[in-house]
Amino acid sequence: MLVGGCSPSSGDPTPSQEPDRSLAVEPDAGEPKPEVEEPSPAEPAEPAPPPYEPREEDLVTPHQAIENPEALAGFLDALRAVDSGEQRVVRVVHMGASMIGSDDLTSVLRERFQTRFGDGGAGLVLMARYMPNYIHRWVKLDASGWDHCYIAYKCLPDGHYGLGGTAFWASRGATTTIRTRKDELGDEASKIELWYLARPGGGRVEIKIDKDEPQIVDTRAETMEDRFHAIDVEPGAHTVRVRALGHGNSRVYGVMLETDGPGVVWDQFSKLGVFTNRVLEWDADHLAGQIRHRDPELIVFTYGGNDLRRVANGKLDQAGYIEEYSAVVEHVRRGKPEASCLITSITDRGKSLTFEILPEHVEVIVAGQREVAKRAGCAFFDTYTAMGGGGSLKEWKHRSPPLAADDLKHLNHRGRVLLGGWIYEAVIAAYVDRRKQLAAG
Repeated sequence: MLVGGCSPSSGDPTPSQEPDRSLAVEPDAGEPKPEVEEPSPAEPAEPAPPPYEPREEDLVTPHQAIENPEALAGFLDALRAVDSGEQRVVRVVHMGASMIGSDDLTSVLRERFQTRFGDGGAGLVLMARYMPNYIHRWVKLDASGWDHCYIAYKCLPDGHYGLGGTAFWASRGATTTIRTRKDELGDEASKIELWYLARPGGGRVEIKIDKDEPQIVDTRAETMEDRFHAIDVEPGAHTVRVRALGHGNSRVYGVMLETDGPGVVWDQFSKLGVFTNRVLEWDADHLAGQIRHRDPELIVFTYGGNDLRRVANGKLDQAGYIEEYSAVVEHVRRGKPEASCLITSITDRGKSLTFEILPEHVEVIVAGQREVAKRAGCAFFDTYTAMGGGGSLKEWKHRSPPLAADDLKHLNHRGRVLLGGWIYEAVIAAYVDRRKQLAAG
């Protein structure tokens, strides 16, 4: 007789026994077995980009290297994008005094960069040759009937001078005709844009491209604001005609001509006779809007020659110049703080107006410009040292053929071609170094 609990059943598995598999349910042979997805083959890895090999023509040893070249990174990367096949226009805004006048030095730089990276077009052309010093070598410019105000004379209380530093206005009859060049750099445009001021009392302006129907732009508005009238055209050579029609007074700044790229545009805005601090006469918001709309990858500053007489007569010292120039650079860059920035120093000089200029005067300005570049995060090109330092302008004047003008203030065309080549090669050397740095990771 069993008393108390139950003994284990002989059918229950114990740790030392295998389970009875006779009771397992076999799947119905007629039922499909669940499909097991085969893993997708791995996507082939993207091939590594080929190692960077500089073009032979980019392998240059610059006569004078760029200082702080890392400040050009954004501009150099934009050039790299063009070299990599990106369809884009890389814009440069070059501001300065007579050293960039007559579009001489700037046309050398424009030609070198457009030959290497592609023709982005003529860029922004002002409405008229308001002084003999203003030339744009990539277009033929004819104009009549416009009144104008040049920023050097502080003649516009509202500070709306346009990006070129000279505003133009007329009620009726004033005309401008801009023609692209033939069979040269700058001989094409696919986008044309009229830059103007809308304001109370504004008039009407007609813009006509080639033989197309004219378009009427009404510059009257309730409040003052800059506007831009864009026209897309077939790529090629074009003639642009602008005419003031009346119905008020129209203020206009210029006409922009660009291609779709890839390529470089090198705008030049020279201001004959200005002190560096005259740039502060632009209304801050107006100038910022002009820069923002132009959207440059690089802003170049070439000022300082006219400030030498203020050093020579004791009215300006290095600390004061650094303060002025720093304010100017900040004022201009406010529209696009992330744009790369390059300051080129003044050349050697022997005179400024009637003042005799000594090497110590020049060195006050050059050292100040180097310090401004350092503080502002700009690259710096030391033109003065590249020329040979104090007394070099007289030596350049006596070379055969001469490289400097008789006025002991300026380089002549040959000298500017030489200097433009030096600046170009210094930037290209920095470009190659930047490409190598990025390729190395």
